[in-house]
Amino acid sequence: MFGLKKTFGIAALATLAFAATASANPDSLVLTPPMGWNSWNIFHENINENQIKEIADAMVSSGLRDAGYIYLNLDDNWMDTKRDANGDLQNHPKTFPSGMKALADYIHKKGLKFGVYGDRGLRTCHHYNSNWVSENGSYMHEEQDAKKFAEWGVDYLKYDNCDPAPGSNQEQDYRRMSKALRNSGRDIVFSICAWGYQKWMPEIAHLWRTTFDIGPEWISTSWYRGLYEIIDENNKYWEIAKPGKWNDPDMLEVDNRNLTYEEQKSQMTMWSIMAAPIMISSDVRKMSDQVKDLYLNKEMIAVNQDSLGVQGHRVSDDKGKQVWTKPMRNGDIAVALLNNNTSAQTVECDFSKIGVTGEVEVRDIWQKKDLGKLTHVSVELPAHGSAMLRLVIKPVPREPFGGKPAAIPGKIEMENFDIPGTGEGNNTYNEMDAVDHGENNYREGTGVDIYKKATGYIVGYNQKGEWLEYTVNVAETGTYTMFAAVASANETSSFKLSMDGKDITEEILVPKAAEGEENYDDYNKVKANVNLTKGEHIMRFTVTGDWMDIDYINFVAGENAKDDAPIEGKEDQNNPDDGNPIFASAKNLVNVSVEYNVFALTGKHLGLIKASSGNVSTMLKNSGFAKGMYIVRDLHGIKAMRVQVK
Repeated sequence: MFGLKKTFGIAALATLAFAATASANPDSLVLTPPMGWNSWNIFHENINENQIKEIADAMVSSGLRDAGYIYLNLDDNWMDTKRDANGDLQNHPKTFPSGMKALADYIHKKGLKFGVYGDRGLRTCHHYNSNWVSENGSYMHEEQDAKKFAEWGVDYLKYDNCDPAPGSNQEQDYRRMSKALRNSGRDIVFSICAWGYQKWMPEIAHLWRTTFDIGPEWISTSWYRGLYEIIDENNKYWEIAKPGKWNDPDMLEVDNRNLTYEEQKSQMTMWSIMAAPIMISSDVRKMSDQVKDLYLNKEMIAVNQDSLGVQGHRVSDDKGKQVWTKPMRNGDIAVALLNNNTSAQTVECDFSKIGVTGEVEVRDIWQKKDLGKLTHVSVELPAHGSAMLRLVIKPVPREPFGGKPAAIPGKIEMENFDIPGTGEGNNTYNEMDAVDHGENNYREGTGVDIYKKATGYIVGYNQKGEWLEYTVNVAETGTYTMFAAVASANETSSFKLSMDGKDITEEILVPKAAEGEENYDDYNKVKANVNLTKGEHIMRFTVTGDWMDIDYINFVAGENAKDDAPIEGKEDQNNPDDGNPIFASAKNLVNVSVEYNVFALTGKHLGLIKASSGNVSTMLKNSGFAKGMYIVRDLHGIKAMRVQVK
């Protein structure tokens, strides 16, 4: 559907293999932007154990924790300049005498999560800039340091970019720590602080800095970046953010020196609309009621934490009078009005220009009041001021393509997914990027990549996590045979089907095209028996592996039935033993001396094993694989098979 097609060779698969060993899905740790507190902007290097405990106490007593600010993160200078006799990082003996494990335990007992700071180079930034003789960087200590973090109970690592080792490579350094964290035995959020976005960062981290360091000014007059410069830069990357993967425009400067109240409120507005991590970096032991109200505004937090996970972006800029929008999970639209001028200005928003027709209910988030039914707003804002609104959109139900449900038994053309409505549950596709890479406008406005081929329209560029939904009508309760015409240049492409949120198939492996590595015109057919219930349902097609194209899905009544929609130019594929990789039999692999690649059902390569004979499940178990289902691919013949280790 979206993005560029990718193929993965052995080297790339080896790079990705570590993800399978994490104790949980590593990309599910922060499905909404992380919220919490960081020590740097307020205390810089001057942190100590008692002070941090007091901050933890204040986060609880003030209501910050209960509002969602759950991470308490130490920044630079918690550590000693020297490692211990085992080569491990250690706490500074004077400022943190009880040690990091004891501090983590204290913080965890408060219902908070504990974060620390590290660096990919030889020294952390403060030690480097202070020209100290120090060995507190993690370069070539990644595995050791990650295990120590896990031992202490660390939940979050901010990983900086100072003092790189001679000849080192930034990407490789960050990849090593990412792998080490995922192999540490503990779920640890990985925050890259490399002062700018690189395209490889979303592959290995949960969040990454898009900008240089922030400072307490609207426009910087010093070495750092001002609030507006940060906002403007972060907007460039809005399409990249998604649940579990966040652009990070740095910490809050709210309640610190030099900023007006309006500028502080605007930072909260913009960090919320941009789905940015909200990390307080002020002395929360001494908050004024005014500042506390900024931090604790529940409606502002709800916009930031919306589970749809779309980063809001700027849609208009009329001489510094700006409109920003962010779609919400339930169909509402958050709107930020921003005045980037040094004098008061009236900022207007005609709702029709942001795709909203007619009157809608408007809620002012900062004033906490309803403004009534409106078609536009016009708000006078002070210098560098902002307003934050929520447009309450009446849900519009989805509709079947063509006006009626697709019939089962019958053939479903994949380009004919339901017409989307608005509101929760009424979207009919999941898009992973906003660029339409298709070659026609058959479903213009959806962004789904649809191509005209000799056999008709197909849906292409499907990547893991994307889905399409169809309203279907099943004629009779019973068993059906599902056939799908699919193409892929990869060995790790797969998909599954569900009805009304319940899986009706396991993950189905898509065969690699035989006509060349990049050839997506070579379609193969896969099949599965499914049990369906009479009546109308919502069927979802979900991509669970690497890139694939799909032409159609055909349901035929009966178990192991014959397909009545053969692929043009292909021999009969109805016999499940005719080389179909989904129905490869374990008997084909018994008592044969071969090598096998082993994959998780997600398509991640887990390793290479050798076997001279015996049951495939047993050889996996004897090779150290845990209980579960795997995909096994014979290097010398049979394409793939599913094997369960019991």
